[in-house]
Amino acid sequence: MKCRIFSHQKSQSGVAMVVVLWMVSLLTIMAGSFSLSTQRNTGLVNNAKERARGLALADAGVNYALIMLSLPDPIKRWRSDGTFYNVTFAGGVVGITIFDESGKIDVNSASEQTLRTVLGKLMGGDEMAATSLMDKILDWRDSDDMKRANGAEAKDYQAEGKAHVPQNKNFQSLEELQMVMGMSPALYRKLEPLLTIYTGQDGINPQKAPGEALRLLFGMDEQAVAEFLNQRKATQPNTPAPPLNVPPGGIRVIGGGDTAYTIFAQSRTDDGPGAGLKVIARRQFSRSNGAPFAFLSWKQQLLGSEQTSTITPATPK
Repeated sequence: MKCRIFSHQKSQSGVAMVVVLWMVSLLTIMAGSFSLSTQRNTGLVNNAKERARGLALADAGVNYALIMLSLPDPIKRWRSDGTFYNVTFAGGVVGITIFDESGKIDVNSASEQTLRTVLGKLMGGDEMAATSLMDKILDWRDSDDMKRANGAEAKDYQAEGKAHVPQNKNFQSLEELQMVMGMSPALYRKLEPLLTIYTGQDGINPQKAPGEALRLLFGMDEQAVAEFLNQRKATQPNTPAPPLNVPPGGIRVIGGGDTAYTIFAQSRTDDGPGAGLKVIARRQFSRSNGAPFAFLSWKQQLLGSEQTSTITPATPK
C-alpha cells in the first residue's frame, strides 16, 4: 500500500514538474515575443520619425529655393536651368535643382507641328503613329466632339470599354495625358519630363531646357549637348546665354520663362537617407493672399516611392 501511495505521489510530482516546465517555456516564449514586438514597434516609430525629419528638411529646402528665386539681384538669384545646389540645415543637408517650365513643351499650347515633331522623335520616327496620337491628344483638349482623321472622341472611348471620355478642354494635370487613347505607359514615361501645362506658349526655351530635352528634341549629340550646357553654365546667372545654333527641326524656340518652376529637393539627415519632394510652383504677380508663389503640384518621394499629397493644384491658365 505504501509503495502504491509513494508511486502515486511520484507520478503527481512528475506531472507537476512537466506543467511547471511547460509554463516556464510558455512565459519565456511570451516574453521573447513581447520583446520582439516592442523592438519592431520601436523600429517603426523611429523609421516614421526619421521620414518625418527627412520630409521636413526637404520642405525647408523647397522654401529656401523659393526665397533664392525671389532675390532682387539677378546675379545672386538662383538659376532655374537644372544647376545643383547643396544647402546645409540643422540635422542634415538638402540637394536642390530647379527647372524653369519654359524649358518644356506645353501640351495645352503646342501646335500640331510641335506635337507631331515631339511624338515622332520619341516614337522612333514613325510619322503615322505620331500623327495618330497627335490627333487623339488634340481631340481630347479641343472643345468640340468632331473627330479628327486619326483621332478619338467619346464614342470611340466607349466602344473600347473605357471608363472615361475626352474632356474637351485643356489638360488639368500632366497625368491626365495617360488617359488618352493610344498613350502607352512606356511612352508617357518618356514624355513626362519633356512636357508641362504651365507656360501657355508653343515651343521650348533652350536656355532653360535640361540636357535630355536638348538631345531628344533638337537632335543634338552628347558632345553638342555638353558644350552647350557648359556655355550656358559659364554665363552669369540669369543673363542671356549663347544662342542655340542647332536648327529646331519643327519645334519653335521661345524666350521668357521665370514664371513657373519644378523644384526637386532631396534631403539627407544625420542618421538616414531622408526624403524627397518634387514641387511645381508659379509666381503670383497679383498677391491676393500675400504669397509670392502658388503651389501647382506637390509630390512626396519617400524611400523610393512617390506619393501625391492632398494639395489641390491651381487651375492652369
